[in-house]
Amino acid sequence: MPALRPCLKVALPLPLPGLFDYWPDSPETAGIDWIGCRVKVPFGNRELVGWVTALGPAQSPEANVKTVVQRIDSTYLGTDEWLQTLRWTAQYYHAPLGEVLHAATPSVLRDGLGLPETCEYQWQLTALGQSQWRSLRKGSTLRAMAELLVNGPCMEAWLKTHRPGWRAVLRKLESRDLVERIAGVPQPVKPECAAPALNAEQQSALAAITERQTFAVHLLEGVTGSGKTEVYIHAIEACLAQHKQALVLVPEIGLTPQLLSRLQSRLPVPIHVLHSNLNDTERAHAWAAMASGRGRVLLGTRSAVFTPLPEAGLLIVDEEHDGSYKQQDGFHYHARDV
Repeated sequence: MPALRPCLKVALPLPLPGLFDYWPDSPETAGIDWIGCRVKVPFGNRELVGWVTALGPAQSPEANVKTVVQRIDSTYLGTDEWLQTLRWTAQYYHAPLGEVLHAATPSVLRDGLGLPETCEYQWQLTALGQSQWRSLRKGSTLRAMAELLVNGPCMEAWLKTHRPGWRAVLRKLESRDLVERIAGVPQPVKPECAAPALNAEQQSALAAITERQTFAVHLLEGVTGSGKTEVYIHAIEACLAQHKQALVLVPEIGLTPQLLSRLQSRLPVPIHVLHSNLNDTERAHAWAAMASGRGRVLLGTRSAVFTPLPEAGLLIVDEEHDGSYKQQDGFHYHARDV
């Protein structure tokens, strides 16, 4: 009986409290695998993208409950902890959960699109290419590219920088089954600068942060130039050594370039950045990289606090007293408290 089917409880980006009931778009009973997935639903004379956040009995007569137009995701995009955090945020700040989810996700997700690919790819010669590359005409771009790959696979990021027109050349070789595109293994980044020695106070602060194996909050206080950032970097290094992710929040976009430069020169992983001056694709890529676990360090302003971190190990709120951590427009929140 349809009445026995659990309804999908959908959070929509509307200034209205509560969740909205919808039937799944298939005769099968909706299960917990729907929770955390996006759906496209009819609402009035338009269609909206919402998130399934729970299952339960319909609050309205079953005849009045509409059916979702489309299930967009087959799997959960975030994490249970991420969704719990957003539920807490909605309750604490008396905001509709749909509006909180809207603010916490990249525009591509809000528009019903998929996240960008975060896997790094590389190209290599196939077995056929290994045996036949010498038959390519000497001096041609195809021959030059094949000779490059004889020494081993090349990452696309490297090719973009060092081989203009690389994509068209590789596509021609691929059409002859001489090369193939494969998922690359991220290579450690060699730090540009050696770590300076910490003074006694910095060592004491670092020890207090890194020796605790359970959740703890620390306040690092010091005047400008006293070496707080150096403690941050050592703490992030310890976090990465434990195979966990780190989030660094700064109050203003203008503070990101200098800190980004220091992190890039010292840490053995790429640094992802998330703030409003980036375009939609760049923000979505950073969000997706951290949510997938491939990204290890995220530097951002207040909105970055909503990025899923499946292996979170360290959260740093630089200049935590700064009023810029308070969101004043739309859905109001304080990033430090979240």
